[in-house]
Amino acid sequence: MEGKQTAIVLGGTAPHIALLENLKDRGYYTVLIDYYENPFAKQIADQHLQESTLDKEKVLQIAIELEAKLVISTSIDQANITACYVSEKLGLSLPYSYETSLKVTDKGTMKGIMKRYGIPTSKHVLVGCYSDFENSDLSFPIVVKPADATGSKGVRKASNIQQVKKYLQEAIVISRSKKAVIEEYNLGVEVQADFFIQKGIPHLIMLREKNRLVLKEDAVLQSIGSTIPVHLSQEAIVKIKHVADQLTSVFNLDTTSLFVQLNVNGNDIKVIEFACRIGGGLSYKMIKLITGFDILDATIDSFLGNPVVINSLPPDFFYATRLIYTFGGMLGRIQGHEQLVSDGVIEEFFVLKKKNAEIGTDLSSQNRVGAFIVRADSKEELTSKINSAISTLEVIDLQGNNVMRKDVYSENISISEPNYSLRK
Repeated sequence: MEGKQTAIVLGGTAPHIALLENLKDRGYYTVLIDYYENPFAKQIADQHLQESTLDKEKVLQIAIELEAKLVISTSIDQANITACYVSEKLGLSLPYSYETSLKVTDKGTMKGIMKRYGIPTSKHVLVGCYSDFENSDLSFPIVVKPADATGSKGVRKASNIQQVKKYLQEAIVISRSKKAVIEEYNLGVEVQADFFIQKGIPHLIMLREKNRLVLKEDAVLQSIGSTIPVHLSQEAIVKIKHVADQLTSVFNLDTTSLFVQLNVNGNDIKVIEFACRIGGGLSYKMIKLITGFDILDATIDSFLGNPVVINSLPPDFFYATRLIYTFGGMLGRIQGHEQLVSDGVIEEFFVLKKKNAEIGTDLSSQNRVGAFIVRADSKEELTSKINSAISTLEVIDLQGNNVMRKDVYSENISISEPNYSLRK
């Protein structure tokens, strides 16, 4: 630690391993704050403090004691609030204000601001109980989600009043503010648009289609991964860029990573939500692999106030990611991935949970145990590689049972030729 500046990283998730490695390469002494005893990224940090990333005053106290020069989180919404709060109190550089962090992490506030400024989004209501929903004129099916939870836990699609009551109760329990957003479900393709905002100008880095779980009961709205490229009209792409311009202006964003989730139905687009951070899971890895742009490095620079050179390219291959879910239990091992990499079926495999980790039965981002990236020269080859990987992989619990959820994947994926331009 002697002679090194201290950087505090909030949250020990798998994507923060790369964050910690980058900071150490920059010469920082790294301190990880996470309330778990053995968070996934603990092995990389120079020091781990078992405290909640949501406790702003405690993190502030630690930052003062350690004379921290950087407090950062690149992939966790609620931790970003703490990072901005502490940085602002200490006069450290930060990508956006604490006030802005509150607006861009609370879905109710976010949706209300978008509606006020004419940014296209789903018809919705913010509620604290079922009676708040009763007099709304929303049309089924609808989506129920916690207003301010971390990750995608508690997001459900409801087709009738009974489901609304059930999912709303669950969402309110999960929410820190005990509020939930209920919005109309939109048809079309779900798209994620990854941007980097430099001095108030958003640059479109990558577009991808989000692929949802395939279940007989389709109430769970979770991703199994994504495919690239995605076929969109030029008019839709122009509208997506315009939305990024609006978000940048309305939320007073200067230099930060930004990802926007949208429903695209022909030329009609609606913003589901957005976040001023890197997407979770393999987002940072995918963006660098496919476009050449190191969004993780750029995001660190946005916290430090350093200029960023944006030099991304459109995709020249077909790509897909797939996330691995289980039926729950205690994780033993994942097997089959090393051979798949060796055989060239998958490009890279990422373990997201440690051995002995307790995995919940809820299909949410917090319960993903692994993920992989596939690259191919054609749509047919991409589909074949995905199916081969899913058939080969196994997740074994501590009792020796194969608990991988193979029922959530679709055998057929639909993607377009890689021929669109991502340049602003």
